[in-house]
Amino acid sequence: MFFFKLPFLNLLRHYGRTSLSLVSIILGVLVIILGRGTITGLRESVIRGEIDGMTGHVSVLPADYPTSGLLHPLDGLYSLPPAAEQWLHANAVAWTRRLFFAPRLVSGIDAIRVRAIAFDPATDADVFPRRDWRVEGRIPETAGDGVLLSRGIARTLSVQPGDMVVLETRTVAGAMNALQMPVAGIVSTGNPAIDSIILFLPLSAGEDLLRTDGAISHVSLLLGRRTDADAAAQQLQELLGEAVQTTTWEKEAAPGLEAQDLRQRFLDILVVALLVMAAAGIANTVLMAAYERIREVGTLRAMGLTRRGVAGLFMAEGFVMGLIGSLIGAMLGAWLTFKYSIEGIDMTALVEEMGSGEMFQDIPFSSMLYFGFSGRTILLAIAVGMIVATISSLYPAMIAARKEPADAVRS
Repeated sequence: MFFFKLPFLNLLRHYGRTSLSLVSIILGVLVIILGRGTITGLRESVIRGEIDGMTGHVSVLPADYPTSGLLHPLDGLYSLPPAAEQWLHANAVAWTRRLFFAPRLVSGIDAIRVRAIAFDPATDADVFPRRDWRVEGRIPETAGDGVLLSRGIARTLSVQPGDMVVLETRTVAGAMNALQMPVAGIVSTGNPAIDSIILFLPLSAGEDLLRTDGAISHVSLLLGRRTDADAAAQQLQELLGEAVQTTTWEKEAAPGLEAQDLRQRFLDILVVALLVMAAAGIANTVLMAAYERIREVGTLRAMGLTRRGVAGLFMAEGFVMGLIGSLIGAMLGAWLTFKYSIEGIDMTALVEEMGSGEMFQDIPFSSMLYFGFSGRTILLAIAVGMIVATISSLYPAMIAARKEPADAVRS
């Protein structure tokens, strides 16, 4: 008890200097917890945006089909054989058909190229949940209901629910076709890759416009566990043959996840810099305390305290500072991380301010950011703070321990 009570009292002698050292430890621990929680949340946001918006856990598409940009060729469309449907019913939690194409959308004298997704109204919501969708108007269920425009398209063309638009595109046979449809609704999904340039329409309307005769471009499915995606993709590939290709959420989300890994490395550099500053502050605090208490050290040595005991006293001061600072930083970080792991942070306004054009066309992610709460990260941050504080007091402790009792008393 003596080895911790005395260092604690000594730290209170110069509470201003001690407070500065504590602040640096608190900031270092706080950055570790909040930073890792944010990066974990951003990674999950990318994954959730890919799974819930574009791919599901696994998607089946034509061989050599492009997975970025506005290229949606129609020459590789396919129909599911009965054996594949049986496999999907037996192994998938949910699955749905989709038809991607890139029509020209005309409203009055204005026209833009968009990405269109013709969906199956009966099954699409089972694979691609709509819990975060905000719809002005309604989601179309039949060809006569019209189209559902993303917020970005509606803003560009200045259209509202009830307005009439025209979809122009080539059919599977290569002929030009057009279809006039009402705007059933305008949607904001919270996924910039969708909200920037995508429109939705019922599958029956897409088949009528493209003359596909029931062929589709995508089948997407959900599994019991997303970690089973690679195995399921391989089984489907073997079942369907070389005419199609399979992809998983992990493959499609890889570029976004690599960006988060880069952010994690920059965060680690920042944490190291903060901890170096904390170590320097603690070393300075303990070193000044060692020189200010030379006579006290001499008296303790004269009373029989060993060099190791003196060194232990000063290292205990660093340990106490590390413990207090780490616990304060950990409590703040844990509270904030837990709070935003439940409530989340709506980044929609930030994304809109950055723009919704080509930047986000191929970067699916959820604009609702939920922090990743991890007890392991909190314990790691506390341990790092305490270790850094204790080690940084080693040199001042050695200086104090070298003093001879007589010299220290006369000093």
